[in-house]
Amino acid sequence: MKIKEIGINFKPSKGSVLIGEPFMTDLNFRKSLVLICEHESEGSVGFVLNKPMNLMCSELVPEILDHDFPLFYGGPIEENSLHFIHRLGNLIEDSIEISNGIYWGGSIEQVNILFEKGLAKETDFKFFIGYSGWGPNQLEIEIEQKAWWTIPSNPEIVFDSESEELWENQVKELGEDFAYLANSPEDYLWN
Repeated sequence: MKIKEIGINFKPSKGSVLIGEPFMTDLNFRKSLVLICEHESEGSVGFVLNKPMNLMCSELVPEILDHDFPLFYGGPIEENSLHFIHRLGNLIEDSIEISNGIYWGGSIEQVNILFEKGLAKETDFKFFIGYSGWGPNQLEIEIEQKAWWTIPSNPEIVFDSESEELWENQVKELGEDFAYLANSPEDYLWN
């Protein structure tokens, strides 16, 4: 289903994806896709999906995981913290369902057990350093100011898409009125 058929800029909610517009002044979020994992009156928490780091989990937290995973920049808050999302649901104890087929956190020891039993693969997970956060009503205000476009999430966007092309591909899915922005330069002053 094309995004233009379901609309954009609906109210953010747990499980929605924010698409950062290309002229955003905050470089942490310019041309980013952020999965919202929590959205309540106290604020919102999410993870940037399309900013891979040149690090593996073993380089940062050795001996925690038996299988090594690439790390993504989750956002500018608590950059010394490790988080993960997955699509294994109740197979990982204490995980929180974000939306259909997408879960947040849980017992990291069970990640090792699932790999050992052959019940998990690398593409079932994304690991992040840091997270993104907004205070009460901050995200709604930023959406009103056109800093973000909001779309529903799905496991394909979150887990199966190439990080380098994720933003461009999702902007093109917004329809003709947005597609030209997919080719905008990193620095809008180059235009």
